[in-house]
Amino acid sequence: MLRITTLLRRAREQDEGLSIVEVLVAMTVFAMIAAGVAMGIASSLYLAQTSRSREVAINLAQDAIDRARTSTNLFSVVDDTSTQTVGGLRYTVQQTARWVPRSGSPNACGAVGAAGGPLAYKRVALTVSWSGASSQSVSMNSMVAPTSSVTAANLGTIIVSASRVDGSGNAGASVSVAPAAVNPGNAAAITSTIPKTDGTGCSYALNVKPGRYDVTLTKPDNIDDGTSSGSLGAQTTAPSTTVTVQANQTSAANFNYDAALTVVPQWTDPNNGARPFTTPTSTTVSLRRKAADYGPFPTGATTKVFPYTDGYKAVAGEPAKCLSVDPENWTTANGTAVAPRNQPQPAAGTNAVKAPVQTVTVKLNGKADNALRATSVAPTAGSGDPGCATTTTYTFTNLPTNGNVTIALPYGTWSLQSGTVVSVLNGLVNITFSSTTPSVTSGTGITVTAGKVLLDPRRTP
Repeated sequence: MLRITTLLRRAREQDEGLSIVEVLVAMTVFAMIAAGVAMGIASSLYLAQTSRSREVAINLAQDAIDRARTSTNLFSVVDDTSTQTVGGLRYTVQQTARWVPRSGSPNACGAVGAAGGPLAYKRVALTVSWSGASSQSVSMNSMVAPTSSVTAANLGTIIVSASRVDGSGNAGASVSVAPAAVNPGNAAAITSTIPKTDGTGCSYALNVKPGRYDVTLTKPDNIDDGTSSGSLGAQTTAPSTTVTVQANQTSAANFNYDAALTVVPQWTDPNNGARPFTTPTSTTVSLRRKAADYGPFPTGATTKVFPYTDGYKAVAGEPAKCLSVDPENWTTANGTAVAPRNQPQPAAGTNAVKAPVQTVTVKLNGKADNALRATSVAPTAGSGDPGCATTTTYTFTNLPTNGNVTIALPYGTWSLQSGTVVSVLNGLVNITFSSTTPSVTSGTGITVTAGKVLLDPRRTP
């Protein structure tokens, strides 16, 4: 008994407990283990949520595929984007549907060039995306065949495609198809209703008898780019093209067609924009884009044009008939175009397209003179004026008598005559001209020599 008591007393005397360092180490180890466990739990929850989200997305995509497969009208299966909320997550379902012909590489509507094989099936692609802890998506594709042939035997299909300037489809355009006005062959009137273009800009005329047909598009406030064969080179609100339909084949009628850009052409002196001037009785502006000219359009009148993203270059008059009017046709000794250089018009946010011209001050000859005529003439050798292939004449009336007048003319070389208006009949102005040339005030860009006035757009850069 004494021995046990002694041992217990010694044990109490030697029990010193845990130091603070040992406690801290223990807590650190515990925290590390707890953090690892928590991270594992969080990862498990994230993977479970991701798996559930992916399963929902796959089901949404599969539902869309099933709807396409069970559709009785594959033409109604088109591009579409919709959203659905499931389990608190918002899913975006994007569907792309494209007809595929039996041969060739099709466009968005299934057309292959001017003609191609019959439509065989529709490729339906689904992408379902959602955002949780991160953005994710799943994709699914399917080929859906129609329950029967799209077009009856020995007949053809006309595929109509309307594309906007950005390449997207122009929906809602009305389509008319009629036997061609010239050489229709065996074409016959189409009695079935041709639908408007769908969300991808596509429409289809089915079971068309072989022959030649005129296809026309119409949609309020829309215009084509001037490449349609029925109005080649001229932008029009109702473009048309002619297609040839063959038995058991598809024929394509492709249009570039978009909401029209409204512009108001004007004349302006780029070097003296605040200077008031008198314009001729008739003034026009041509809109140039690359090698194509559109117009001429009367100044001050509202004009509708195809909305090219790079705009147009505004030029006074008709540059196709007179190179002088376009400043970029004038060159310096080293061959570089100089200011004022036409910028593409219209600029963003404005509908005023301003064609550069030169203002010039003229003193009429006789005290009673109130009219002026400017006629383009051959330029002086070495002047740098590219000249005009066709003589151009501008007439100014209602000018103040016995004084100076500031007028505006396109660039080039001109001869001037002043006179008196003696009569105006049915818009025809009868002027008695003086025998002498009116005086012109020289200035920057204005050179007077031997009865000619050179209006030069070039300035020292």
